[in-house]
Amino acid sequence: MDNQVWDTDFSYNGPQAVKISCHAGDFSQRAMCNMIGDQPLFYIDDSAEEDFNLDELLMIDGLSARDEKMIDDMRAKMQAYDKSAQLLSEMKITELDDHFNAFLNDKVETITLDGMLSFANQSGTFKSYYDFVTKAGITLSLDDKIETSFFDKKLNTISINPNMDIQNATISTLKSMRLVWLQKQGALINPLAFQPEQAILINRMIAADNDIASIAMMWDMKLAGHEDMWNHTMAGSNYDLCSAYALEAMTDFRAIKSGLALRATFEKWFISGRCKSHDRSIIQTMMGKHTDIQINHEDTSRTVALDVISAMGRRPQGDNYLSSIAVQIMNDGLFNDVRDRSNANFLWFITFERRMSEMEQELQRDDKEEKENVISMPNQDTESTPIDGDHKASVFFLDHFRAG
Repeated sequence: MDNQVWDTDFSYNGPQAVKISCHAGDFSQRAMCNMIGDQPLFYIDDSAEEDFNLDELLMIDGLSARDEKMIDDMRAKMQAYDKSAQLLSEMKITELDDHFNAFLNDKVETITLDGMLSFANQSGTFKSYYDFVTKAGITLSLDDKIETSFFDKKLNTISINPNMDIQNATISTLKSMRLVWLQKQGALINPLAFQPEQAILINRMIAADNDIASIAMMWDMKLAGHEDMWNHTMAGSNYDLCSAYALEAMTDFRAIKSGLALRATFEKWFISGRCKSHDRSIIQTMMGKHTDIQINHEDTSRTVALDVISAMGRRPQGDNYLSSIAVQIMNDGLFNDVRDRSNANFLWFITFERRMSEMEQELQRDDKEEKENVISMPNQDTESTPIDGDHKASVFFLDHFRAG
């Protein structure tokens, strides 16, 4: 580092003060960080900020600024987004109580199945899934041995923990009913049945679809007047998913039926760091070789995965929100790349080991076929080997007689 004296030196005094030190002045583009990790802590953009000019952007892209209708439509869309973002920022969020103290001081009340269903069916999304699982012969029951909720495919039941509050019970039940829907659509296939790359993707897809289905249900409840559930989620770790969905829904209410709101939430899920934990979980399972079936051929694995993704976007209400981008999902690094270094290393090892095992099996099959081509033909004027006394057998290699 240069030995030049810093004229304007200042330090960040927030929670990360011991980790970051920034310097302004002639060296404003430099920053020092004493945090050591395998991922960058932040990035510095050297380009100066410029005011956004729609007309200049149109001219740069080769579009004619005379197309007033197109420009007006774009301006109207931008103004709608700005208005939605402003409304979203002004939305009143109820502060969360201290749940730990509340748990110690208050007696835990168990819910009833009828009470939960009466509350949850005020959401059109929840009711559509409930009607579907009922027609499919799936029964709902309370079971305090279940952590939240659980869909048992063998028993055709959804078990719900009665010790949850009614809001969390509603969300958990909705997620389990969404799994029932995926199964009936042929989209609930064990990710471990695929090749490693597709297994990672399908595992992510199921987790993302489950989360955003609950976001759609909570938006319904907010519109029905039950804002506590939405406010609680907005104050939690899923606030980014709520914001993405609300922005599209408030900009154009038709985005709910068309699937655009869900698609924006889906992409937001992948932009976040949620993939890391889900990748680690399935990679550990693959390392332990806990898999029942495998789609051995790479091309077959990709084809089946594409069909699963397309089927996964279907909903009881509204259009398929994934079918139009299914091919993009298969090829876009946003959805496929394993960005965590340790996960990527383990995935490479699993892929390498599986390919070596396939090559070994192929060599064993070839060796077995060669041995089967050696047959015995008696009574021939060739060199013979005595067998059982006077009986003789002749050996011929007929590889060149095989049909192509």
